[in-house]
Amino acid sequence: MLSGRILLLISFMAYVFYAILATEIGPALPEISLEFKLSEAITGIVVSLQFVAGILAVLGGFLSDIFGSVRFISISLGLIGVSALLLSYSTDLFIIGLAFFLMGTGFSFFEASVNAFISSIFSEKRGMSINLLHIGWGVGSTLGPVMIAFTILSYGSWRLGYLMIVPFMIFFSLVYGIFIQRSFKIAESGEELKRKHRDSGKSLLISVLPVFLTSFLLMSCKLGINTWLPYILQDQGGTIMEASLTISLFWMLISVGRLVWAPFVDRLGYWRVVTFTSLASLILLIPTILPIPLHTKMILYSSIGFFLGPIYPTLIAITTTYSPKRGGTLVGAIYAFGTLGTVFSTIITGFTIELFGSSIAQIIFPAILSLILATSYTSLKQLR
Repeated sequence: MLSGRILLLISFMAYVFYAILATEIGPALPEISLEFKLSEAITGIVVSLQFVAGILAVLGGFLSDIFGSVRFISISLGLIGVSALLLSYSTDLFIIGLAFFLMGTGFSFFEASVNAFISSIFSEKRGMSINLLHIGWGVGSTLGPVMIAFTILSYGSWRLGYLMIVPFMIFFSLVYGIFIQRSFKIAESGEELKRKHRDSGKSLLISVLPVFLTSFLLMSCKLGINTWLPYILQDQGGTIMEASLTISLFWMLISVGRLVWAPFVDRLGYWRVVTFTSLASLILLIPTILPIPLHTKMILYSSIGFFLGPIYPTLIAITTTYSPKRGGTLVGAIYAFGTLGTVFSTIITGFTIELFGSSIAQIIFPAILSLILATSYTSLKQLR
């Protein structure tokens, strides 16, 4: 049987390549719009198909709880690889939209199953282990925008950035499906076996509603920035490389934030961490709506990654603590609400840019952070 650390390392590496694919969309967005001669609003709708599929995370999490998280990790990674291959070769807008949807389905299944998987292994240190796992997302998200920007500038193709990751996704799918599936069985600790979950469905729902709302708002902000910030910066005079480097630094600091906060999340308390980090992010982001130098704006956008980083893994730790046996379903619900938030911000930001310009659209992100702060602070007060 593989050790928990080895399983965390394998999951971490899979997360890196998953994140590369998920964050290549920012620099690719203007190229897709130009190639198919689409308006900003229509481009946002096509790309949002990748995020719409995230609603299926609830289904993936539910099935993961029933049939096993390892099996669904393997299936999800295989689906991501096939979808990326389809996206790489298609020149038809309908097929590209379908590929984005299928890729989003793979993303949602992977998120629900791998987080429940790691949470079940490290039941006493959920906050730390999930934050460490999600550093893989930050590493991949740092590489993704730069990688696809390089392929666009060097080879004139946004598709190549997706094609390069296909072999890695297939490889990890086989690793989980063949080796880990055969060698690993989740064994609950004695404490887990003795624990009685007396929460009724109604009380559990009331407990996790603030988590779902925070996930909706958080992903609206993070993925909204990831998708539209390159366009906003280029519209205000930045180059594609400057915009891509800003996004890469944003995700790199998300990884650094998760690494720094990981040892303290379980000790300080989950909602206290969410409240403090959302407040710090808001303080940094407010100046970006003012007429300040573009490079200063880039630094501020990148810097909030350090504080936004630990929030999403901490939300997962909160829900899996409430009900470990329903971990897959609850994590899937978190991802699904986050998906709805991503779709919301992707479309709303696109329409706002088209109607009012990029300067007005920037107000959306600090407004969302204000709501995150209000939700987390209210939840923290209820615990006292």
